[in-house]
Amino acid sequence: MMQAKREGFEREPVGAFGAVKPAAGPHADPAAPVVLRQAKRLSTPPLARHEESSATRLRKGFAAAVSAEKDHGLAFLFLPVAMGAGAGLFYMAPTDPALVFVAAGLMVALLVAGLSREHHITSARCAGYLAALFAGALASGIEVHNGALLLDSDVTTTITGTVQAREFDPDGRVRYLVKLASTADPQIRRPPLRVRLSARSSHMVLPVGANISGRARLSAPSGPVMPGGYDFAFRAFVDRIGAQGYFYRAPVEATVSSSRAETAAGWIQSFGLGLRSMREDVSARIREVLPGDPGGIAAALAVSDRRGISKPVVEALRATGLAHILAISGLHMALAAGTLYIGIRKGLAVFPALVEAWPVKKIAAVGAMLTATAYLLISGGSVSTQRAWVMLTIMLVAVLADRPALTMRNVALAAMVIILISPSAVVGPGFQMSFAATAALISAYAAIALRARHRSAAPGGSASGSVPRRWLAFAAKALLGLAITSLVAGLSTGLFSAHHFHRVAGNGLLANLLAMPLVTFVVMPAGLLAMLLMPFGLDAWPLKIMGQGLEGVIAAANYVHGLGGDFSVGQIPLTATLIAGTGFVILVFLRSRLRLAGLALIAVGLMFTLPPMAGPRPDILISETGDLVGLSSASGLASNAARPNSFVFGQWQTAMRGAPHLPPVAEPKMKSGSDPGAATEPDAAILERLLAAATLRPSRFQCTGRGTCVAIHAGAAIVAIDQAALIGAACDRADLVVVAIPVYMSSCRSGAMLITSRSLRRSGSLSITVSTVSREAQSAAGGQDGYLKTKARPRFKVNATLQGVIRPWTVQRYYEWRTGKFDLPG
Repeated sequence: MMQAKREGFEREPVGAFGAVKPAAGPHADPAAPVVLRQAKRLSTPPLARHEESSATRLRKGFAAAVSAEKDHGLAFLFLPVAMGAGAGLFYMAPTDPALVFVAAGLMVALLVAGLSREHHITSARCAGYLAALFAGALASGIEVHNGALLLDSDVTTTITGTVQAREFDPDGRVRYLVKLASTADPQIRRPPLRVRLSARSSHMVLPVGANISGRARLSAPSGPVMPGGYDFAFRAFVDRIGAQGYFYRAPVEATVSSSRAETAAGWIQSFGLGLRSMREDVSARIREVLPGDPGGIAAALAVSDRRGISKPVVEALRATGLAHILAISGLHMALAAGTLYIGIRKGLAVFPALVEAWPVKKIAAVGAMLTATAYLLISGGSVSTQRAWVMLTIMLVAVLADRPALTMRNVALAAMVIILISPSAVVGPGFQMSFAATAALISAYAAIALRARHRSAAPGGSASGSVPRRWLAFAAKALLGLAITSLVAGLSTGLFSAHHFHRVAGNGLLANLLAMPLVTFVVMPAGLLAMLLMPFGLDAWPLKIMGQGLEGVIAAANYVHGLGGDFSVGQIPLTATLIAGTGFVILVFLRSRLRLAGLALIAVGLMFTLPPMAGPRPDILISETGDLVGLSSASGLASNAARPNSFVFGQWQTAMRGAPHLPPVAEPKMKSGSDPGAATEPDAAILERLLAAATLRPSRFQCTGRGTCVAIHAGAAIVAIDQAALIGAACDRADLVVVAIPVYMSSCRSGAMLITSRSLRRSGSLSITVSTVSREAQSAAGGQDGYLKTKARPRFKVNATLQGVIRPWTVQRYYEWRTGKFDLPG
C-alpha cells in the first residue's frame, strides 16, 4: 500500500497547506487531501536559484539590520562624532578659518535640515551632520579666540604678579602659577598673562593670592619634539599659560600697585582662592596621617596633588597600566558618587514607610550629584575631572527623569556638551581614551546582558541552587566582571595610548585585576568617608584604611612590574589611527551584524602600522633648537650629546620603539695651527679629522665637545656645530649642516643643506629621510685630502612639524623682538 502511494504521487509544488495533489489512477488513495494545483513557474537552473536566494537573503538581512539600527537611534550617536571631526579639522588647519564663514555654514546647514525634515529625511540627516561639524568648528574658533598669548622667545627678567595656584613636586620644591602684573629689566613687549615658575631655593612659601616678585628665567612653550608628536605649545595655549621657567633666587612678597593685580576683587575670585586654600589644607592633613607614597597617592585622589609620590612608584604604575588611578577621572568620580548613591538608597531602605512615601532613588541621585560637584570643586577642576562630572551629571539627571542612566545616548550627549565647552579636548588623549573606554564598556555589557536575558528565557535557564552556591556564583561573576572591564577598557584605550604615547602596557590586565578591587571596595569608599568626617576631626581611621588599600595597590604594581612592564610600539601613523578609530566607533555604536565592518576597519588600520605601509622611519631627527641631532639606525639612536635632553630624547626613543642610546665618540681637541701654544680654537682641520674618524664608524657622531660633531649616516656627511666660524668649512665638507645658533645665512653656496636655529624657530623640529645614493671612494692621490668624496649629493626628504602653520599658538615664532613686528611669510 505504501509503495503504491509513493508511486502515485506526482512531483508538484507544495500547496498552501503543505499538501500535494495525488495523481488519479487505480492506485490512488481516496483519503489523501486534495488541493488545487499551483501554476508552474518558469524553470531556472538549480545553481541560479541558489545564487538568487542567497543574494535576496543578504539584501533582506542588510535591510533588516539597517532598520534595527534606526530603531535604536543610531543617527543621534554620530552627532558628537561629526562635532569632534569639525573641531579636529579646525585645529589641524594651517591658518585660522574665518569664523564668519563657519557660522554662516552652520546657519545654512540648520536651515536645510529644518526645511527638509518632513519630506526628505536623508537630506535632513546629512544637513544635520554638516551642522554638527560646523558647530564643533565654531566652538573651537571661540576657544582659540580666548586663548593665551604665548611668550615669543626665552628671556631673563624680573617679574611681579599674583599667585593664583601653587604645587609641590616630590622633592618639596614649589611651583607657582603667577598672573603677571609687570616685567622689568628688560620689559617684555608681549608679556603673557600667566606663567608657571618653579622656586628652587628654600624660602617662605607664599600663599595663594599673595603678590610675588623675583628674577626669573622665562621659556617659551615648545612645540612637538618631532613631526606628529604632542604639541606642548598648543596645550599651553588652551590652558592659558603663556610661559614657564624658574626663579634664580628665592622669590619675595611684593606690593603691586597695578590694577591688573587686583585679583581678589569679586566674590567669584575670592571663592576660588578659598577653594585653593582648602585643597592645600586637605592635602596637608592627608600627608600628616599617611606619610610616604600612600599619602601622596591619597592626596592625588582627593585633591589632585601628586607631590610625595616617589619616581619608582610612578614608573611602576605607568608601566603596568595603573597610572590612571593618579588622575581624577570618571572612575574616581563614579566610585565616589556611586558609593554615596548606594549608601543613601540602602540606608533609606531600612525605613519601609519612607520608601513608600518618598522617591528614594531620586533622593540618592541628588545626593550623588552634590557629591560629584563637591569633588569637582575641591579637586581643582582639571579637564579630565570636568569631563567626568559632565558625564556623571547627565547620567544622574537621566535617573531623575526615570530614564536609563548607562546608555550610549547619554555618552553621546556628554561628549557633545564637552565638545561645546572645551573643544580642544577632542585632539587630546584624555578625551579619546575616557570616552572610548566608556562606550566600549556600555556596548560590551549591553551584549552580555542581552545574552543573559536570552539564557534566562530558555527552559531551565533561571534555576537556583543553594545559598553557598549562589554566593560562590556571585563572587565568580564579580571577578569575571572585573576581568571583562579591565580587558575591554584596556583594548579600547590601547589604540589611542599607542598613538599618543607610543607605549602599551604588557601586563595591564593582570595589574588591574589585582589592584582595582582594592581601589573599588577599599580605597575610594574609605577616602569618601574620610572626606565627610574631616570637618569633624574623625578622619584618621578612614584614612588609615585607605592607606592600607593603597599599600596593596603599590605592592601589586611592583609585583607586575617585576614580571615585565610596558613595551614601546613606536610612532603610529595618523592614517592608521583614523581608520582603526572609525572601525572602533562602528563596532561599539552598532548592535547588529553590521558591527563586524568595524572589526574589518580595525584590521586595516593595524595593517597601516606595519611596514611597508607604515612608511620608512626617519634617518635624522633635529630638535627645534638645533642643539640636539639624532641618527636612527639598526643599532640604536645616536646623538651629538653624551647626556641629551631627556625630555626630547626620551620621546625620540619611544617613537623609535625604544632604540638604545649611542653616545658620541669623544675626540681630543686640536690647537690652532698658527700658534702652537695658544688655547684650543675651532679650525677647519678639526672637521677634516672628524670626517676621517666618522668614515670608520658610520652612524655615530665624532665630537670635540658638544659644539662640534661630525657623522656619516645613510650615505650623507652630517656636521652639527654651534660656532659661526665653522659654517663655511662645514658647508664645503658636508651634505647637511646643522647650526645651533641664530644666523642669517639660509643656504650653503656649495649646495649642502643648511639648517639653523633661526630656520628651526619657524619650522619646528625636523625629521629627515635620506635617499640612497652611491658613493665612490677616490684614491688618496686623486681625492681631496684623501677623504671620501661623492659625485652627487644625497637627496633629503624633510618633514617639518610646523612649516607653514600660522596659528595663535605658533605665530609667536615669527615675532622679532628687536623690531616689535611679525615677520610672516609672504
